[in-house]
Amino acid sequence: MPTRPLRIAAAIRWVEASVLLLAALAIACSSQPEQEAVDLGDPEIGRTRLAADELPPVPPYPQSRNGRLVTQSAGDHEIQGEWSAQAGLCDDAGIMEIYAGPPGYSTALFIRMPEGDRIGEYPIAAAATPFPSAPAALVAVQIFEDPDAYGFQGYHGLLELSEWGDEVSGRFASTLREVSIDVLTHYVGTFEGIPVKPLPQAYCDALRDSTLAPHPTESSEPSSDER
Repeated sequence: MPTRPLRIAAAIRWVEASVLLLAALAIACSSQPEQEAVDLGDPEIGRTRLAADELPPVPPYPQSRNGRLVTQSAGDHEIQGEWSAQAGLCDDAGIMEIYAGPPGYSTALFIRMPEGDRIGEYPIAAAATPFPSAPAALVAVQIFEDPDAYGFQGYHGLLELSEWGDEVSGRFASTLREVSIDVLTHYVGTFEGIPVKPLPQAYCDALRDSTLAPHPTESSEPSSDER
């Protein structure tokens, strides 16, 4: 599928900022045998580059459905739908990923959880390395609309876990920013009864090393003057 060079460059920057989220999306897409068609509507509607204080009100949470992620939006870009969802867990690292949607229209939630009771609130932050301390969450959305590609990431909001165990349930509300054209959209969703499965240990180890490790400029190694 052709994409414009600027869109490709923006997508690459987003991949670099959210590489682990996109890896989770790839795992989800390769393992889901069937996905529903998504009606994207008129692609020319609703891309007005609103300022944050000009956005419409945050929409209400959609009705949850068992085993599914249900979302809706309000703002510069319409992003809404309903898809089967999966959850993957790196228990020793306290990290869970929830992912849903067909290739080209995917949502990923990336959650860093505290020890002990994991039901509660998780502030949504922009993608960064190292990942914010627990409790914290990221929201990422990929949309490919020939000939364009869009990468959205949440920079503000709240994710709530209401059920934790063999299945996970909750909801989120975030403001998304598209990384190349800087449009803003409120994005809310619910997820209910999503089965939680352990992620491969090698993946969890790589995730811990690349995402939870201190940034090189923030190394705790003492300086030469302190040795």
